[in-house]
Order: sequence, then structure tokens, then C-alpha cells
Amino acid sequence: MKKPDLTKYKTTSTLYLLILIIAAVALVFGWQCTSYSLSNHSADLHIQMLPSRRVKVSKATTVYRISDVRWTKKASTLMFYSQHQTVVVEVDGKLLYTRSLKTDSILHTTGRNCEMVSVPENTRSILVTLTNCNLDKQVSDPVFYQGDGVHMFRHELLKAGIPMLLGIMNVVLGILMLIYWLFVHHWAYVSKSMLYLGILTTDLGAWFCLETSSSILLSQNPVFHSYVTRMLLLLLPIPFMMFVRHYLKARDRYLCRIFVWLDVAEIAVVLFLQLMDIRDLTQTLWMTHVMIGLAVLYFIYTICNKFYHHTTTHALWICTIGIIILIGALFSDMYNYYQGSQDIEIVGRIAMLLFIVTLACDTAFVSLKEIDTGRRAALYRELAEKDLLTGCYNRNAYHEDTSRCKKLTNLLLFVFDLNNLKYYNDKFGHDCGDQYITDAAHILRKIFSRHGKLYRIGGDEFCVLIDDHNTCDISHLISCLRKEEAVYNASSRNIHLQIACGYAVFDSRTDADLDALQKRADQNMYENKKQLKTFSYR
Repeated sequence: MKKPDLTKYKTTSTLYLLILIIAAVALVFGWQCTSYSLSNHSADLHIQMLPSRRVKVSKATTVYRISDVRWTKKASTLMFYSQHQTVVVEVDGKLLYTRSLKTDSILHTTGRNCEMVSVPENTRSILVTLTNCNLDKQVSDPVFYQGDGVHMFRHELLKAGIPMLLGIMNVVLGILMLIYWLFVHHWAYVSKSMLYLGILTTDLGAWFCLETSSSILLSQNPVFHSYVTRMLLLLLPIPFMMFVRHYLKARDRYLCRIFVWLDVAEIAVVLFLQLMDIRDLTQTLWMTHVMIGLAVLYFIYTICNKFYHHTTTHALWICTIGIIILIGALFSDMYNYYQGSQDIEIVGRIAMLLFIVTLACDTAFVSLKEIDTGRRAALYRELAEKDLLTGCYNRNAYHEDTSRCKKLTNLLLFVFDLNNLKYYNDKFGHDCGDQYITDAAHILRKIFSRHGKLYRIGGDEFCVLIDDHNTCDISHLISCLRKEEAVYNASSRNIHLQIACGYAVFDSRTDADLDALQKRADQNMYENKKQLKTFSYR
């Protein structure tokens, strides 16, 4: 057998590597440009201010007093971020701005918001009162900024440019992987690792995008925005664990299923608690973090199990490097969340994106090999089941199908024999004989293939198995055969077709098995063979 041609795999691998390098260069360049722009213009856009006094009124409520600040037309906007908090802003004892809970909503939060408050000129003192919607959640003190509102808005969008770009790239990459898998799996069997990686990457990318300050600034419904973010995080563990299982070909029979069903149960419990107004999604986020931790533990267990059984592959080494990146980025985000910080670890997310791109390239490369393997298997299967000359199923396929045939009632068997084939082989050569066989097979396939499989079970013998004789008109089929035979003979100069035909319907009273049915059909065919008139050879 010839060695497989791996040129297309090398070309594909080189293309994926080139895309990976371009993506990395674009990210680094964009990061540097954004950092340079921010460092050169941040001082002109707004001024960071610390509250002159911080008073903890209760466990949930904190008051911040901002004074000794000059408010002018060019610096008339107070900006800060609130995280699931109600907001009250007073200037010189007068109410200026509020953000409160909606009483008609089952979602007990205000979401994450960028508060931009226009402050009158010559204001002497500002009181900002923040009350946590979730009493169990620790929120860090906000950082207050003063400056021009339009400039600060642009500055915040620019600052979140790279994280937003990372999220968009993840979403696009995930969608491309899903399209790739949907397109490829119709050709041949390929692993589902690409499917689950596409779902995981799309989910993760959408979560990246919604976590940025840009999406917070642009969101028209912060409460809905906050809960979509929570739902995306809630759904992450399942595609992650399924990808690990398929990509690393994990041998565990129950562990992955147990973890997946635990996550499904956790999702059901969290939604039930939310709908029944018992616990808010923000209050049950720790449960999601526990499930993400279990998913990571399953990842680590699978890697360690592979090393323990000495089944190391390139995929295992990729995952070993990736788990270090994943754990670092994961615990960094969790730490920032529980500390109440809004900082986004750009380096970790860039590393995670590159890791996902590497996984996607490797998974695509493996899927191409699986497609080639599937095609080869299909070719070998076809060679084992098909007759090379006519394309009909062969005797092996006939015996395989009849051995699996359990229901014999109403079974109809047609058998055919080509008259005078030996004459054409001896007088005109085997090429003429082959033409006789292929032309006869074409006629038989044209008439009978819609009703059942056509088999070539001998040099000049064919048969057709039809599951239920009630689905066809036997006399009509035979009449069509004779008409097609006559049309062919009228136009053929060298070959005169004669196809002897016989049939039998299974009868439990006379047929003990398929062999008995075939004997009756053969007898019918031989009688027809005798009835055919002798023709003058041309």
C-alpha cells in the first residue's frame, strides 16, 4: 500500500501556525499602542481623586465624602464604577443622582454600572452612598474620577480595547470551529473535541467581552447584562469537561459523567433558587466557582492518569502547558472577584487565547487525519462489499445482509441470469463480455434499485432482495425489464441482451429458510431461461 500523502496536512499545519503568529503579533502591537496612548493622555483626560472621608454606616452601606475639589466646565463629571450597589449622590446637601433597585423585578441587583454624574460648578462637597444589593458580597472601594465626561467615556473604551478584542477573537474563533465541525463531520467520522472546544471558546469569548468596562459602558440594561454574564460562566464547565474527555481520549467510564451531571444539577438548583426568590445569582456564584474548580481538577486528573499509564502524546504535552495557564488565569479572576476588584488580567487572557488557538489548530489537524482514515476505511469497506466491474453489491455483501435478515415474512427475491455470456466472451473477447455485464447491470439497477439492493453473486448471476413484496408490482417490474431489454437490443449493434428472470415470495409453509427461497427463485428463473427464444448471433 502507498504511504499516505501528508503534504496537505503539512500545508494546513503551516497555515494554522501563520494565523497563530499573526494573532499574537496583532495582540502585542495593539496592547503596546493602547498602553502608550493611555500613558500619554490619561493625565489630560481625568484626575483620580480619593474621598476625603469614608464612613461605614452599616454592613451593606458605605458613605464617601468628596470635598476640596474644584468643579469647572472642563472638569464637571464625576465617574466611578458600582458593582451590584444602589447609588445616591448628594451635592451640598441636595439630591443629585440615584440608582435604585426595580421593585417589579425578580433580579435583586442593579448590575455593574459606570456611573457618570454631571456636577454643578462651584460644588463644595459631594456625598456618595453605596449600598450592596448582596450582603454577603465584599466590594472594594470605588475609585472616583473627575474630568470631562466625553473624554472619560472615550478613555474607558480605549482602556478596555484589548480585553474586548480578546473576547471578540475568542467568539469568532469558536464560531469558526463550530462551522468547521458541522461541515466536516458529514464527510467522515471525526472526534467531537472540535465541537466542544468551539462551544467552550464561544462561551468563554462572550464572557470575556461582557466582563470588560466597554460592554458595561455600552449596555442599555445593566441588570440583564450582569445576568447574561453569570449564565455564560454557569455554562462553562460542561463543554470544558467534555472537550477534555474527547481530546485526551480519557478512559474513565463514570467520572466525567458524574461531574457533568453535578454541573447540570448545580445549574438547576441555582436557577430554582433565583426563580423562587430564595437566593440571587450573585449570591450563588460560589457554587459555579466550585464546579469550575472541579472541572479543572478533572483536567488535572486526566493528565496525571495519562502520565501514570505512560500514554503520553503531543496533545498531553499541549494540555500540560495549558493547565498552568488556565489555573493562573482562573484563580487570578476569582481572586479579583472576591476582592471586589474590576481589574482584568490581560496577560492571562492573551495566554489563554493563544492556548485555545493552539488547541484548535491541533484538533483541526487531527480531524483531517481522521477524515483521511475514514475515507480509507470507507474505500476498503466498499471494496469488500462492491463489485468493481458493475458497482453492484457482491456475494460477500449478499451473505452479510441475508445473515442479518431476521424478518422473512413477505420477503421477495428476484434472481437473474445473463444468457449467452460465454458466447460473447469466446467470440468477441472479454471486453465485449464485460460490456454485456455492465449494460445488463445498468438496466437492472435502473428498474430494481428503488425497491431493494442489487447484488452480483456470480459471473452472470444477479439478484435483488425486497423486504416487502406488497410495496411493488412484480408483473410491472418484469414488464419494464423486457421493455428496457428490447430498447437496448434495438440500438445495440454487437450485443443482444437476454436476461432470464425468476422470483419467489417467502412462504413459511414451503420455505424453511432463505436457501429454500433462493432455490424456488432459481427454478422459476431456469424455466424463464428455457422460454427465451434463441436468437441469431451477430
